[in-house]
Amino acid sequence: MKRYQLIYCFLFLAWHAIGQNRELNIGDTLPNFSYQGQFSKPYNLKDLKGSYVLVNFWATWNMESRGIQLDFIDIYAKYKDRKFKKGRKFYILSVSLDEAYDVYNSAIKKDNLPWKSHLCDFNGWSSPIIQQCGIQSIPFNYLLDPNGIVIAKNIKKEELEDILRAL
Repeated sequence: MKRYQLIYCFLFLAWHAIGQNRELNIGDTLPNFSYQGQFSKPYNLKDLKGSYVLVNFWATWNMESRGIQLDFIDIYAKYKDRKFKKGRKFYILSVSLDEAYDVYNSAIKKDNLPWKSHLCDFNGWSSPIIQQCGIQSIPFNYLLDPNGIVIAKNIKKEELEDILRAL
């Protein structure tokens, strides 16, 4: 009997741990998180509520994720000041999985990304934000509506532009 209790307890804990790091689905709400911005300004994801937000997960060592991020520059320039029917603006929040400050900071400067919301806690895959958001691989992103609800995920440049154009 004790053996079954131990097995049940193990299975319950394993199931619970897996559930904590699950990928979010369309219709889910992205968990709120606080972060220190690139310019030492504190931010909170809920501060962007009322706007469309692309939360993009990347790392300097992952060239595909870096390239996708660079692809978003033109779209950001085109839509950042647009007034949407149901949202104020369009923002991009870049969340890096890097662990080394110098490498991360060098990439931010080199890539010359125009948006100001860059986040890296230098914990890599152990970052609480990565765990909360259910990120299993990169590149990955979530597009949030003005209420913080996921309306698209893992999208590329063309898909993002189609969605923003239609809003």
